[in-house]
Amino acid sequence: MAVNVRPLRDEEMQLYLEIHERAIRGLAGSHYPQDAIEGWVVPATVENVRRLTLNADREIRLVSELDARPVGIGALVLETAELRAVYVAPEAARQGCGTALVHEIERIARDGAVPRLTLHASLNAEQFYAGLGYGVLERTEVVLPNGHRMAAVAMAKDL
Repeated sequence: MAVNVRPLRDEEMQLYLEIHERAIRGLAGSHYPQDAIEGWVVPATVENVRRLTLNADREIRLVSELDARPVGIGALVLETAELRAVYVAPEAARQGCGTALVHEIERIARDGAVPRLTLHASLNAEQFYAGLGYGVLERTEVVLPNGHRMAAVAMAKDL
């Protein structure tokens, strides 16, 4: 199976949110309660697609494809050296799509003179990032849009 990573296209914002939702609902349920899942998911509404399109944080967004089918998304914020997101749809999990996204994000970061990337991993993604060389900084929480506090792991890697 061929994995390819490419930039997200402007017309793919809804696809981005759909993959995000499928990944959370399909892969995080064993680590988080339902209210956390609901607060974490960003529905692919017209308003949410519009907000994503505005890209206020200037994210560099990527798509991973498995056999030419989009199945993963990634995001990097160069200004804050933050690996913002890596999500892979459940049907493509553990087939190299997430790893390919992280490698491309790291390449872009290095090209942008970023010496170290940080991230907040979900509990279900901690081992994935650890396997790629990210170390735990602290166990913490993030506050979701619904007000729910969600356990997370702050991690970092020197590039």
